[in-house]
Amino acid sequence: MKKTFFLSIVTIALMAMLSSCAVNLGGVTANYSPLNNYYVRNDFANGTHKLVIHNQEDFRRVFGDAAVMGTNGNPTQVNFSRQFVVALILPETNRQTQLEPVMLNRVGDRLYFSYIIYEGHNTSYNIRPFVAMVVDRNEPGDVVFQRVTQRDLDDAGIRYNSNRINPGTNYGTGGLRPSVGH
Repeated sequence: MKKTFFLSIVTIALMAMLSSCAVNLGGVTANYSPLNNYYVRNDFANGTHKLVIHNQEDFRRVFGDAAVMGTNGNPTQVNFSRQFVVALILPETNRQTQLEPVMLNRVGDRLYFSYIIYEGHNTSYNIRPFVAMVVDRNEPGDVVFQRVTQRDLDDAGIRYNSNRINPGTNYGTGGLRPSVGH
């Protein structure tokens, strides 16, 4: 009897832990656009950062302009009176790494930012991988960052078309694979 009771408690505890690890891929798509032509400043602390930025001063502490020639070469303009920025920054690495936003969904009074990380071979240089987006201020400012895998998307019935094989990026056309783990 005591053994059965103990096993029941352990089973319930394990189920609760596993359900808290599940990703939330429901809700309504939030209003956002990509943040383009910026870089993470060298004097910004190394490490993983999950940021929600609401003003220009904080934004400038993290990002610098990286304008390029050609159409759409200017950095994205952010109007902090009507918008805020959601950013995920990974630690500096010499491994080919690409972060891809999968979706930004509103569920109740929270936003769920789902992303995939692709990793490739080692390089002779270091990078600071990041992804950022500009979000309308009418969206909730409480953001949950959730790393997802292709399996998570398949299980949810979401069809996702990755941009990881894009000859126009620094990543070339091959070698990048989804990284595993959460």
